[in-house]
Amino acid sequence: MESIIKKTILIIRLRLLGDILFTIPAVQLYKTNYPESEIYYLAEARFQEAAEIIPGINEVITVPDRMGIKEIIRFRKKIKKLGIQTVIDFHSGPRSALLTLLSGAKNRIGYRTPNRNWAYNRLVPRKSENLHSHSVENQARLLTPLGIDTQEIPVYPEIKISAKHVSNKITKIVELNKKIVIHIGAKKRYRDWGIENFSSLIKLLSQDNYNIFLIGKGEEEEKRGKYLRDLYNIHDFTGKLSIKEILFMIAHSDVYFGADSGPLHLASLTNTPIVALYGPNIPEISGPYRKENVTIIQLDLDCIPCPQKSCKYDEVKCMTNIEVSEVYQAIKKF
Repeated sequence: MESIIKKTILIIRLRLLGDILFTIPAVQLYKTNYPESEIYYLAEARFQEAAEIIPGINEVITVPDRMGIKEIIRFRKKIKKLGIQTVIDFHSGPRSALLTLLSGAKNRIGYRTPNRNWAYNRLVPRKSENLHSHSVENQARLLTPLGIDTQEIPVYPEIKISAKHVSNKITKIVELNKKIVIHIGAKKRYRDWGIENFSSLIKLLSQDNYNIFLIGKGEEEEKRGKYLRDLYNIHDFTGKLSIKEILFMIAHSDVYFGADSGPLHLASLTNTPIVALYGPNIPEISGPYRKENVTIIQLDLDCIPCPQKSCKYDEVKCMTNIEVSEVYQAIKKF
């Protein structure tokens, strides 16, 4: 692989926040083996900021959610101009496979699948021998065609955000004592704890004089933020913060609490203790890629894991039946 060392490489992971963060150890491992190589990262424009916090990236290249001929031509010209010789498709979707092929790179690495092998000339088995291997480990295996040993994958680096990247309001409130960041939603119904549970928990924490910072994006989470702010007189930052500001706030708080979603994995990039709720997913596969100061709460149900397309119960019991008291005690422990 001597020819690759002095050339550029493109990593493709178009979305989502947590999945992009899962590529960080692979980037670190690649950089350790080929320190002279330049690393470029391709993501959808709405996830540019997420990719930009990854250490070791020379430039984040963005594409729109929907691409036409003009966008494809622009992408091809950019890749050609950079002289990229190797592309690794961490995303493994139809569009990322097509972009890998259209890159014209000499080395095109991807997972072996029933319907996308045409895009790659170096294939890696989709699943490892360990069925419950973490997504971080599965993605790192895509480095093996480059002669990289993936038996020892680096842990997440602690990513520190300077105060210059956040607003004055954020820098002031982090000076408060007893701070907890709470992500009050989840993008999917099957991972949502429910507003009633969040409200009951926040009531208990407010009685203990915690300074509570609410985060979340999307119409439903902003609606919840306003409701809980008015009810308990707490700090509502839903819909307001950049990724760097969220990361800064978590890093300067005492505890982070949330369900299985992107902000949870941002919290994994700090040293702040984490209390996480898991329902249909298996934490061994998609949990925080960090061992220290992490408490995962999950019910023991025979329907877990679940494909999250339908639920045999009237409500998603694996999430909504997690007791507020158990969460409260887990947070108090820290």
